[in-house]
Amino acid sequence: VLALGMLTSIRKSFDMINSYRDMNLSLANIPAEDPLTYHMLQQGDSVGVFQVESRAQMSMLPRLKPKNFYDLVIEVAIVRPGPIQGKMVHPYLRRRNGEEKVTYANDDIKEVLERTLGVPIFQEQVIKLAVVAAGFT
Repeated sequence: VLALGMLTSIRKSFDMINSYRDMNLSLANIPAEDPLTYHMLQQGDSVGVFQVESRAQMSMLPRLKPKNFYDLVIEVAIVRPGPIQGKMVHPYLRRRNGEEKVTYANDDIKEVLERTLGVPIFQEQVIKLAVVAAGFT
């Protein structure tokens, strides 16, 4: 069982908001696409925000400028040893900003890498590439 102190803080915050504002907030009904939250994150203002509070994450936020939840998934995944050592960060950012063309060797590879602009960021993508591009089983 994963236990995080922040989950307790979130629950207590919900309880407090619910009692003072007569709102029924929970993890299930908070909008995942709140523009003000993404604006805050785009500024690198993420102290105390789980997964994006490290210095590396805070410096990447203004560069990646997440606009939706999937952008945050990319954000967290790209600031890891694999993508950094594999030199995937800069190509992804250039492609995201329209500074570099997105290309694929074939349609099978496109299917694996399309959501990440042709850049393998997730371990699952690397495994799938081994299957579709190299015939691994």
